[in-house]
Amino acid sequence: MRLSSPQYWYQSGTTPRFTVRAVTTGSQPCRFNMGAKFVSVIVAAGTRPVWNSADCPQGRGSRPSVLSTNRPEVLRVSWDRRTSSSDCTGTQRLVRPAEYKATAVAGRLHSNTVNVVLGAKGASGP
Repeated sequence: MRLSSPQYWYQSGTTPRFTVRAVTTGSQPCRFNMGAKFVSVIVAAGTRPVWNSADCPQGRGSRPSVLSTNRPEVLRVSWDRRTSSSDCTGTQRLVRPAEYKATAVAGRLHSNTVNVVLGAKGASGP
């Protein structure tokens, strides 16, 4: 699994976006669920998770796929810059402008880490 974001710096009011790509590393195709309940993007401030795309997902929660070495399956995720809770009842708070780390997770599989910076209102990018 590989995680990417089209930007490193997100100005105030801009929605951070992530793309998860999965391929098999074996010689044979394999089954893998790319649904939002099975593959999640977790955003953390340091080591503390602040948002998980699997918390109260919208849309299709399950998307069975067959992975091959030459054709990645893709999941696109947007983060509204708010905290999340697994029980869907917690108060969602807007996070502060800062640098965050994002990782895609599917069971025991973890992607690379992607750093994103959320800018403050009126701040210019790097």
